[in-house]
Amino acid sequence: MKFRKWLAAGVVGASLVAATACGGSADPASHDHGRVVAHLPIQPPPRRVVGEHGIIQLTVAVGQRFSVKVDTSDGPFFWDEAGSPPDPRLARFVGDFNDGHCAADLIGCRVPYFHTLLARRRGTTTMTWRFHNVSCPPGRDRASTAAARCMRIETVVFDITIR
Repeated sequence: MKFRKWLAAGVVGASLVAATACGGSADPASHDHGRVVAHLPIQPPPRRVVGEHGIIQLTVAVGQRFSVKVDTSDGPFFWDEAGSPPDPRLARFVGDFNDGHCAADLIGCRVPYFHTLLARRRGTTTMTWRFHNVSCPPGRDRASTAAARCMRIETVVFDITIR
C-alpha cells in the first residue's frame, strides 16, 4: 500500500514538473534543443546483466547545442542522470525540453524530453545515465529465476569530445 501512495505522489509531482516545463519562455530560441546525439529509450530492460553498461562516443563542435532524447514512462522504468554532470567549463546544461505536451488535467501523462547542453570549449568530459526497473527484485539472490530474467540498473556513459 505504501508503494501505491509513493507512486501516486510521484505521478502527481512529475505532472506538475511537466506542466511547469511546458509553460516556459515564449522565446523560441530558449527551446532550441540542438542536434540530437543519442536516445535513451524506455523498453523492456535493454540488457539482462545487473550493472552492465554501454559507452557512447559523442563529438560536437564548440558553440553547438546538443541533446540526448530521454524517454519517460508511467511504469516501473525510468532513466536518470547519475554521478557528476559533464564538466561545466566544457559543456553547460541548458535545460530539459519536453517533446510534446499533455492535455490539461491529464494525470500520469509522460512525454519524452531533450536533455540539452551547450558545448563551451574544446576538451573531453563524460556524462552518466542509469536505467532503472523498480519492479525487479533486489537481486541479492542472483540464482533465482526472477533475478536472472530481470535487470534493475543499466549504466550508459557518454564520452563527449568537443572540438
